[in-house]
Amino acid sequence: MRKTIEATWRDGFLNPDALVAPKVNDLYTRKSMHIADRIQRMQRINEIAIVIGAPIAWALYAALGMPYGGAILCAAWVGLIVVRRQFPHITMFDAPVSDDSYQYLKAFQRWLKNRLAWGRRVQRHIYAVTFIAIAIGMGESAGGQLAIRHIVESNPGIRLVYGVPLILIAGVAVIAIVVDLLGGVIFDFDVNTVYRNVFRKLDEMVAEMEELRG
Repeated sequence: MRKTIEATWRDGFLNPDALVAPKVNDLYTRKSMHIADRIQRMQRINEIAIVIGAPIAWALYAALGMPYGGAILCAAWVGLIVVRRQFPHITMFDAPVSDDSYQYLKAFQRWLKNRLAWGRRVQRHIYAVTFIAIAIGMGESAGGQLAIRHIVESNPGIRLVYGVPLILIAGVAVIAIVVDLLGGVIFDFDVNTVYRNVFRKLDEMVAEMEELRG
């Protein structure tokens, strides 16, 4: 029966002169590079999807009579990518691959943690902006204008701000604040939905190496 990778790795630690140890080191190095490349590739695909999808969403919003809401939505998400690109240490992991795949993965894990922490601080506010953009879009649409007109006609004494009932503006503002306060939770859910499996594999590989090294 063929030895498992774990058993072979242990043999390599127990016997530094074992001929199989370099092969196992090479295997773990390639596995480390593979998972790091996979996570970065998924993140690049996500960014490309935003850059392409945001203008398309703007065009669809405009076609539905909601150009301003679409413009805000597009500017917010594309702006997020532009701002992120101003921080190379957040955007790209460029640590050299050494013979110690464990140290390489630990470095990548630290970089990923910093990237997610940065994203949580910045991107959490994008969700509130997205809600405001949707609310503005609904307000400027034909159906939204009809609803606003009905509210105004049904309540002659209602206070207006640029033709929009103040109570509606206040309601949107309150909900936007709540969404902003929950932005970190939404970000975590968003990230876990897309990256849960690959993050788990990364953690399992690091834990496996730590166990074997111990």
